[in-house]
Amino acid sequence: MNRDSDRKASGGWMGWLLTLERLAAAGMLVTILGTMGAQVIARYVLHQPISWSEEWARFALIWLAFLAAAFVMAEGRHIAVDVISSRFGMRGKLWLECISSGFVVSACLLLLAGGFRFVWHVGLVASPALEIPMSWWYGAASVGLGLMALHSTYSTVAAFRRGRPVWDMPAENEDGRVDGGDVS
Repeated sequence: MNRDSDRKASGGWMGWLLTLERLAAAGMLVTILGTMGAQVIARYVLHQPISWSEEWARFALIWLAFLAAAFVMAEGRHIAVDVISSRFGMRGKLWLECISSGFVVSACLLLLAGGFRFVWHVGLVASPALEIPMSWWYGAASVGLGLMALHSTYSTVAAFRRGRPVWDMPAENEDGRVDGGDVS
């Protein structure tokens, strides 16, 4: 089972959270494309540029980046180098994944704690065109870091329950059967 199917198999709140993250990120992407498309038409066809379009697209891009980072973390698809892990057995890989997840969770929580005061203080300032509080802009990082810490913790717990690294599990077919693994 890969991480994504592991969450769906749990059938609980984590599967719903992952779906919500994906839908929100897709919505942000559609928002960016729609806003920028409308701006191009308004500027070059109607000769009446939209004053707030660039700011709105930037806002959506920031949220898209942090939401996408969270669900990519949940799927175990962030860039990873497995030079060290390939030299260990299953038990060593499990411990290595747990240690690396610990570092990820620690880094996310440290950044989250350090950034929380900043986000709180910039809430008094509004963006120029849309007058959205800046805490909504910088809050995207807080939400993304919190979700990444949550997904990494969930994966570590799942790895311990199974007794093997989550990212080292065989893939699952469409009908729910487990493949034999890599052919290479």
